Amino acid sequence: MSLAAIACLALWLAVAAGPAMAKTISIVALGDSNTYGYGIKRPGTYPSQLEILLQARGYDVDIVNRGVSGDTTFDALGRLEKAVPEGTDALILFLGRNDWRRNTPPSAISHNLEIIIGQMRQRGIPVLLVGFKPHDFSDVAEKYGVLYYPDFFDGTMVLNRKLRKYRLGGGDIAGHLNADGYAVVANRMLPSVEQLIAQVSD
Repeated sequence: MSLAAIACLALWLAVAAGPAMAKTISIVALGDSNTYGYGIKRPGTYPSQLEILLQARGYDVDIVNRGVSGDTTFDALGRLEKAVPEGTDALILFLGRNDWRRNTPPSAISHNLEIIIGQMRQRGIPVLLVGFKPHDFSDVAEKYGVLYYPDFFDGTMVLNRKLRKYRLGGGDIAGHLNADGYAVVANRMLPSVEQLIAQVSD
């Protein structure tokens, strides 16, 4: 068999076997009730909607929702090993709002986020750190060389108040987002998550 024929056969085999051999990218979304999707059905959460958007763009990706309502950065540290198991390829990290509500100093929030990111770096897991107003964690992201998405609620709020059409009804005094609100979150975060996936490929 000629070299050209061997090359053609190898190319055909690679194309034929490609989809079956491709590894699904496993992304963990670590966070609090905003990640868990308090008060809404599972398909409406932002990780689920983000997964659908990515798959529609041709990514073989699985986003695992590791949100726990009420979680602080300190709480997440306690469950980090279990929440981000072996085989995780990337992490979306959105925490700190419950710390903020409990008047935890911003320096302490940043410190806990740094510990989480540091552990991920040791494991070779790229991170997308997500911030929220009024806190800016871009300095943490820059310090550790990770991606940063500045405001989780971008597009769902005006003058620091969530728009009624994006708020969960039923007397939710905490003002969580509904499925439509999380759709906005997923769509706006999408380009940053694509950058995260590109780091996995590297």
